[in-house]
Amino acid sequence: MTAPERAPLGAALAPLLALVSLTGPLSPVLMATSVGLLGPLIGISWPGPLESPSAIGTRVVVAGTGIGGALVAVLVPERLTPVSAIVMLCAAGIFASFVHQMLRRDRRDLTSSLTGTVAGVFLAGLAATWVIAQVDAQASGSTAVVTAVATGLAATLLLDWTPAPAPPRFVLSVAVGAGLTCLLAVSLASLALPIAVMLGVATAIGASSRASAGGLLARRARAGPLAGGGGGAGRDRGRPRASRDHTVRLTTVDSPPCLRCRCSSSPSSSWWASSSSASPCW
Repeated sequence: MTAPERAPLGAALAPLLALVSLTGPLSPVLMATSVGLLGPLIGISWPGPLESPSAIGTRVVVAGTGIGGALVAVLVPERLTPVSAIVMLCAAGIFASFVHQMLRRDRRDLTSSLTGTVAGVFLAGLAATWVIAQVDAQASGSTAVVTAVATGLAATLLLDWTPAPAPPRFVLSVAVGAGLTCLLAVSLASLALPIAVMLGVATAIGASSRASAGGLLARRARAGPLAGGGGGAGRDRGRPRASRDHTVRLTTVDSPPCLRCRCSSSPSSSWWASSSSASPCW
């Protein structure tokens, strides 16, 4: 899934969270259900942009972390806080990531595969903080804060999807997202204006920066791993593989002349070629 496809999807999921936050006493359970369904979606789509060499294992670990995070955020024992449970779950996901790499038969790109899996574990695990926020908001009677944040997030992602140049698009999305979040936080949740402004700016900048970073990664992926790279690999990009593999390398070393025709070729010369070339004498 490319960045232009992910942006409207995120803009559609954010209003879903906003609607769930308005469902009253059922909102914690519905929020946990929404986040639990989001976990498998993250797991399925996560290995694609990272080009993970072991996509199936990464999907299982990331999706399991997302589902587990939604469950422990609601069913956490009384002796643990929900945040502590999420941290412990992420630690278990990291352990599962290492086990996944150790069980792989293909040993290619172990470091990159492990890094990508661990990043997906944290992303899926932190999604459960929406459930924690909804539970606390329902207990304190301030569910409008979650609604304001989700609505501002949706507006930011939707405007960041527009085909405008990057700098104006970033400024517009941040301004509209922060303004909408601040407006709803003040009018619905009766937050103080400075707190509402800080909440709106943090929400809008975080969402817009994430979308911009995703677009940059997508453009680099389309350009190829050698785009912009220097060195011999970049210079050989336009050449056929056969010509690159059969490049003649020649190193001239001072050696005694040939005794047959006094030429500079001799068996003691340190030269080699991948082709079948031969000297006139040897």
